[in-house]
This record gives sequence, C-alpha cells and structure tokens, in this order.
Amino acid sequence: MQTDTSWQDLLHPGDATDFFLRRPFPVFDPTTPAYSPINALWLAELSRLVYRHDAEEDVPPPLPTRTHFLEHAGFTQRQFFHSKETGTQAMLVESGGTLPFTVLVFRGTEQSVKDYLTDLEFGELSLDRNKKEVHAGFMEALDSVWRDMAAAIARLNSPIFYTGHSMGAALATLAAARHAPSAVYTFGSPRVGNQAFVASLNNVPIYRIVDDEDIVTTVPSESLGFRHVGTELRLSSHGQALSLNRVFGPPKPLADHAPINYVDRI
Repeated sequence: MQTDTSWQDLLHPGDATDFFLRRPFPVFDPTTPAYSPINALWLAELSRLVYRHDAEEDVPPPLPTRTHFLEHAGFTQRQFFHSKETGTQAMLVESGGTLPFTVLVFRGTEQSVKDYLTDLEFGELSLDRNKKEVHAGFMEALDSVWRDMAAAIARLNSPIFYTGHSMGAALATLAAARHAPSAVYTFGSPRVGNQAFVASLNNVPIYRIVDDEDIVTTVPSESLGFRHVGTELRLSSHGQALSLNRVFGPPKPLADHAPINYVDRI
C-alpha cells in the first residue's frame, strides 16, 4: 500500500487507476446512522473516484471510465450533476443487493478558475449569532445543482448517504441542511458556516474526518465567525518512512489533504 503522496495524488486524484483496489473493502452497512470505519472507507473511495471524468465531461473519456470502476465495485450511477455556470459536479450512485442504498457524492476543488473562485468567495458573516449564515461561494455552488438533486432524491426508496472531499465535503454538509440523509461523511472539509448553522444540524449524523495536519480543515478562519460541523474523527500519518515522494512531494499540511491518504489511513 502506498504511504507517500505525490503532487499528482493531491492535484489530480481523478487520474488514478487503482480505485477500490488499494485495500479490502468489507461490506457496507446502510442500516446504521452511527459512525462506521467500513462505511467511511467506502465513502472516502467514492469521494476520490468522483474526481475522475467520464463521458459527461470528456469525449472520449479517460479509460478505464468512472462508470467502469463504479460497476466493478457494485454501483450504478443514477445521475451525474454538472453546472457549467459554477463548475459544480456530483454523482448519485446506487448499490443494489439485499440491502440497497444510494450515495450522493460531491466533487471537491479541481484545478479550475471557477472552483478557486468558489473557494475564495466565503463572504462576510454578520454579528447576529441567531442568524444562520454560510460560505457564500459554497452556497452558490450547491444552488446551481440542487433543483435536479432534490428531484432525484425525492424518487429514492432506499437509505441515502452524503459524502465528499474538500469543497465536496462542504457541499455535502450544506445539502444535509436541505434534506437530511441517513448520515454524512466528510473528508478534509473546510468550515462551512457560523454557529447558528452548526446548531441547526445537531440532529443530523455528520462525521467530519480529518487527516492529521490537513490544512484545508483550518479555513475559513474561526476569527471570521466560521465553525466546524459534526463529530470530528482524526486520522494519523505517523510511522511512515522517509522517501523521495516525501522529500519532493507536497509539504505535509497539503499532502494530508490528498484523497488517497484518506482512503489509506481510515
């Protein structure tokens, strides 16, 4: 199992070709809203896979396709959401079998101007502690795809989980405020809203997984009124040997944000 991080892992996670192959994946349990490391592993890998483009974005798509990896893992993609206006993407996937379930997976920040602008447009929170307020850019991004998402969710008859990495984690959290899922698992999430927003989600199971020194989890600053949502579960990267990737790759606070490390360290 790889324990080092390259710039490619961090900046272009969708270019990988080892989805669902890095380690064993025990059976997902869709019946529990409680934290499950097994469920977290599945959702972390889906949050990594959603970065891979398919026919909705690239013609021809890179091979093997995202659809290929999903089907190999027992999933069917029900719908892909893509706003050309904001650059927001997500996929709704379904796992059949005796205990079917669905997962809404939001994509995080890619190397695009639109995504960078979304991340930076956090806005200014008011001093009114009783007023729910959130990151303006993330709200705009979710608004651009929510109508179609809400319609798709309304048609479901199985448990649904929300997940995402980085900006995708923030969008999954915002989506939970609009339609509560069975549980939310976020990976490397920035702060999303103020304390009133956090309080409004107290009854939604949200598991905020943080990989050691992941720098993205420290922004936007608490001094601006932003707070984290959900139960924090922190991963450790200790005990790794020094190698060329660790010397010439991204510094640790950035390396710890790479989706591949969330999969490997859960």
